[in-house]
Amino acid sequence: MPKALNTEQIEQYHRDGFVSPVRVVSEDAAADFRRQMESAEAAGDLRGMGQTKFYLRFPWVHKMATNPALLDAVEDLIGPNIMLYHNTVWFKKGGDGAYVSFHQDNTYFGHDPCEVLTAWMAITPATIDSGCMQFLPGTQKLGQQKLREPDIHGSNMLSSGQTADFDPSTVEPFPVELQSGECSIHHAFLIHGSLPNNAPDRRMGITFIYHPPHLGQIGDCRTSALLVRGEDPYGKFDHEQAPNADDMQGNITRHEKAVSAYRAKVRELGNITVARLD
Repeated sequence: MPKALNTEQIEQYHRDGFVSPVRVVSEDAAADFRRQMESAEAAGDLRGMGQTKFYLRFPWVHKMATNPALLDAVEDLIGPNIMLYHNTVWFKKGGDGAYVSFHQDNTYFGHDPCEVLTAWMAITPATIDSGCMQFLPGTQKLGQQKLREPDIHGSNMLSSGQTADFDPSTVEPFPVELQSGECSIHHAFLIHGSLPNNAPDRRMGITFIYHPPHLGQIGDCRTSALLVRGEDPYGKFDHEQAPNADDMQGNITRHEKAVSAYRAKVRELGNITVARLD
């Protein structure tokens, strides 16, 4: 029996490549999370390597990534053994022109087979006016797409500037509007992007990437992941350690090691500008 999603939502994920919205935390809890996130941002902790895998550095981010409501929804889609591979933030200021080109998440993860999903949680409301994501339903069924010339315009929030070689005008886009504390969940092959924020407030979101432990990866570089539910009898990823509130220096050291391995993998897969936005 499903733990969080209903049959219709699970069918939608397999048909369209996404399910949305999924309530993860209350709006009040999301507001508290925003305050913590902006404090870390002001301290400079979300720059450079700090933009990636920082669930390993901050216990309060790890707590969000392992929220039972979120993991229950993930389990309904990929099973009871769950690894957390990656996370980052997506902050758009109103009027700054920032956008995300149409892409697939697995291009620079390289998981094979691609039984990988992204949970995108709204810290502040994500609306059409504030530049919410746009999904191209069903495109996950196309598999891995080739890339066009990279769009490394300064306003593209993707460090690689990756753009899938696909004509987005052939599919009606689905605007993924979310209230704070809600998330959308999409397949890592689903083609998606977002337009600039034209609202007065910041559009703030955080992503968590999950996969079952039996997957392999394209290429030779070995990466790591955090087992957040179930067990890993396969050992295909180095095991990460959850952050310890009493060992912040250890958290930093382990975080930087994991990010270094992650960046080596994305470079191996072709993202030579992974540090462009550091």
